[in-house]
Amino acid sequence: MSAANKSGKQEARQRGGASVEAPSQAALSRLSRLVRDRRQRDATGLAVVEGPRAVDGALASGATLEAVFARPELVDRYASASAPDNHPDATRLGIGFRERIGAIHPVSADVLDPLADAMNPQGVLAIARFADSPLSAAVTAVRVVVLEAVRDPGNAGAVIRSAVAAGFGAVIATEGTTDLWSPKALRGAAGLTFGPMVNRGHPTAEVLAVLGDAGHLRVRAAPDGEVRLDELPHSDHMALVVGNEAHGPSADAVAGTNIAVAIPMQHPVDSLNVAVAAAVLMYAMRPDARNLPTN
Repeated sequence: MSAANKSGKQEARQRGGASVEAPSQAALSRLSRLVRDRRQRDATGLAVVEGPRAVDGALASGATLEAVFARPELVDRYASASAPDNHPDATRLGIGFRERIGAIHPVSADVLDPLADAMNPQGVLAIARFADSPLSAAVTAVRVVVLEAVRDPGNAGAVIRSAVAAGFGAVIATEGTTDLWSPKALRGAAGLTFGPMVNRGHPTAEVLAVLGDAGHLRVRAAPDGEVRLDELPHSDHMALVVGNEAHGPSADAVAGTNIAVAIPMQHPVDSLNVAVAAAVLMYAMRPDARNLPTN
């Protein structure tokens, strides 16, 4: 056994809880592949979450972390099993969150930062397990958001973050949509993608047909929508279709939705960022919206 490995084993014994030891070169190479290659993520069911905020969001959403790679000064944020209050977000993460953390690897910034996807790395990369839900399961949620060919991972992640905040239980990404499990999309979602059911890769027409069969009122945003935002009807089951940033909803989305909703905007604004528009609509559609006071 090398001196470095002996040192790592000793450190693991001293800290207790999850093992804390220097990573092997193979582990670092695997981390790099998962950051950069969607095929690796899909084949293994593993995604890389970057930055303390996103990692905390993943843990708060119930994610299991196979491994955490952190700058030495951040290791105790995840490794101090005997002192749960050492984590600044411990209350939100809940009791026992450290039981869902596997190996913890201290890595110097000069080694770790080049592996990150972010332009300004924040010193933590975690490998987390994910599992897509079948379409038949996703459509059972009371509220569903459908991302149709949304290409920007930051926008996709922001939609997911708002969906979780508004009580949406499922996110469906149609074919042509960016990878929701990419590091950038997970950063945009603040790590919260692990909470709702996630389904990917089906054609828009199929998704909307299955949602219709499941009893969903299917909504899309349109500048000339026949229904104003404050007139939006509510149903026990509702789905929002979020269209492509440049081209908006496709013909299949138009044909497969029940209602087009107009968001009022003051001149000279004629459109909103797709994530902002989605957030406005999801809050209007949230399950408890009918119980809001009228003034």
